[in-house]
Amino acid sequence: MVKSMQPTLPHWSQTSARLMNACPRAWAMSYGTAAHGWRTGNAPETTPPRTFDQLLTRTMRAVWMKRLEDQYHRKIWSVTYAKQTLDAAVDDAMDVVNMSVPRVHLDIGKERSKAQLRLLEQTQTLRPLFTGEPRRWAYFDRRMSATIGGVEVYAAPDVAVFHQHRWTLVRVQFRSSQGSMLSQQLEHLLMIHWAMNQPGLPNDFEAYNIKVVRWSSQRWKEHSVDVSEALLSQSMALMHHDIQEMLWLRRWAGADPSYASLPLAAHHEHCTSCPFRPECPARDGLAKAKHDQKRTIAGSHYNEPTKSAKTA
Repeated sequence: MVKSMQPTLPHWSQTSARLMNACPRAWAMSYGTAAHGWRTGNAPETTPPRTFDQLLTRTMRAVWMKRLEDQYHRKIWSVTYAKQTLDAAVDDAMDVVNMSVPRVHLDIGKERSKAQLRLLEQTQTLRPLFTGEPRRWAYFDRRMSATIGGVEVYAAPDVAVFHQHRWTLVRVQFRSSQGSMLSQQLEHLLMIHWAMNQPGLPNDFEAYNIKVVRWSSQRWKEHSVDVSEALLSQSMALMHHDIQEMLWLRRWAGADPSYASLPLAAHHEHCTSCPFRPECPARDGLAKAKHDQKRTIAGSHYNEPTKSAKTA
């Protein structure tokens, strides 16, 4: 007897939620196709980078994770090795996607990325991990999920540091994120829900602090996120609201496989590096595409003319 396949759980991640809010059509094409079910929490990261800046950001994150792994196992990187690792990673990434940029831009991008990674190690939050100060700590892959309330939640911190009887969950942002500060803070709080569902970590929200280390204006900025029971409840409500919106979009996409009626991007800036732009109605301008879509939808809702009464 053949066992039926278990349905794939809906998932939530910052990547997915922010894409949905930025462009429902792009979200549906990335995550919402019924044929593929719910894709993994970092599905857009599997698409090739479309800009040199995107490539550098992804490469820096990959090198940073390798750096953390080696540091955790007490493998020390020399300055020379750190430079060679980043250079090789960028060159390999360029070859994989067959990207080419002027040599001067390539060199400047590499040097800027090396400086950004060096400064990251010097932040107040992360410096103790690299200077031998006694700390109990762990690092995590963002592809690690936790099942919370029937949802696969991708909200792993990059690093968790135990100090003064609490775990500090650290989120590293290599590029400034869009969205309201409140929504971002509620998203960060999901790291606590994720941690409380992991073996070996406390199941008490009071055992956690949250730190965000983000790159902005050519420097790393650090801030703490308030933690309270009320805010944690709000973060779960936000997540469930996003999931309901995603389910609705999936049904919409299933009813309209052409995606012609799905909402377009909230702002034209979201279109700049979108991998779906060549086939998108907004490829020649978002405002015009929205206007044309509105006219098409309005034109499809008409009343059939009444039949004339037959004459005797």
